Amino acid sequence: MPERVVAKQLTVSRTQLPPAMRAIDLLLKGLLAVAPSQGLLEADSLMAAARKKEKLDDFGGDVFFEPLKAALASANSTDICSLGRVSMRNLGIKSLVNRLRITDYIRRHPAVADIPIQRPVFILGFPRTGTTVLQNLLTLDPGYRALEFWELTSPTPVDEDLERDRAKRIKAIDRTLSAAYLLAPEMAEVHEIRATTPEECWPLFGNAFSALAFDLGNGLTSFGDWLMTHDMVAAYREYRQQLQLLSHRREPASFVLKCPEHLWFLDSLLTVFPDAAIVWTHRDPAASIASYCSLVSMGRRTMHGQVDPHELGAQIQRRFLQGVNRAMAARDAADPKHFMDVSFQELVSDPAAMVRRIKERFDIPHPEGAEERIAAWQNSGRKDKKGKHKYDAGFYGIDRAVVHEEYAHYIERFEIPIRS
Repeated sequence: MPERVVAKQLTVSRTQLPPAMRAIDLLLKGLLAVAPSQGLLEADSLMAAARKKEKLDDFGGDVFFEPLKAALASANSTDICSLGRVSMRNLGIKSLVNRLRITDYIRRHPAVADIPIQRPVFILGFPRTGTTVLQNLLTLDPGYRALEFWELTSPTPVDEDLERDRAKRIKAIDRTLSAAYLLAPEMAEVHEIRATTPEECWPLFGNAFSALAFDLGNGLTSFGDWLMTHDMVAAYREYRQQLQLLSHRREPASFVLKCPEHLWFLDSLLTVFPDAAIVWTHRDPAASIASYCSLVSMGRRTMHGQVDPHELGAQIQRRFLQGVNRAMAARDAADPKHFMDVSFQELVSDPAAMVRRIKERFDIPHPEGAEERIAAWQNSGRKDKKGKHKYDAGFYGIDRAVVHEEYAHYIERFEIPIRS
């Protein structure tokens, strides 16, 4: 597919791997020709590699096995490049290593199973609707915490000393992030990630191979279709277990978690967290879809070597509609006390006021100094601050009028302002 020519002002305009990455992909293609095992996407091979790496054997039951097979089947039936194949194998081994470590840690520290996870706050909604801002603002006060990228990607300690452990895990993820920014330098302006930034909690579902990100971010569409039929309660129970582990050796704190993926599985979330407080953010879906396409196009470019923007736009538009329909159905069957709706426009116009409203809704304290902490965070100078990310719906074949018609029931229910 020839690279699409686009206006230079778009933050993400490249539809193919940069020249240097194409060269690496070509080298890996040669490597896989003589050493195909380095790109083998088979369950037994990945599990053997993880066992060899960790010198451990117990993966903590077989909840993960069916989703693992489904993810690998999707990858093996999808046209992914050599760089993507090697990356996915490494990701699979990493997730299996995490499972081995989690199981071993809980065996050695059985008290983890008794740690309460009380009334967690879940921020969900379409990607690019202000969930990141809200999570950061709601965790500025003492007694509330998000999950930072270094602990999401490596949930188990690697050192008995708390400070050394944190430093080692941050150093490891810093190396991974350096490589990621080489593959996708535009990421800093779209969504800046550092080892210590609070991030989406989907990597914890990745350890159960039940993350919709495999579809949304990596283009394994048939896996996403399969996941829509999969009972996610067991995956949410493992997710809760990981929250308990991440609370071990830490001062007690309430979690503020965010991940758009919860939209698709809201019924399972409420089954496992019956006291959850759910903050649902809303924005014109056409804007959310276009912005998110720009974000995930970088991961898909790495996985497949290229990305067809129109194909991406159509798939995200379909999957998002499926997500909001599932979430509204689950919400209709749940107690209204769990929910608060947040308008993206109201959030960006006055973040401090929205934070106060959320706290009042769920009886969360608003201690002295909260307003000053919010103001300081807003002036922190993130590279991906509002207005830096430039994207265009037309580039992804997204017709706003069609989106607004398809999502009319959602737009009307939550009185969402739409852009012309």
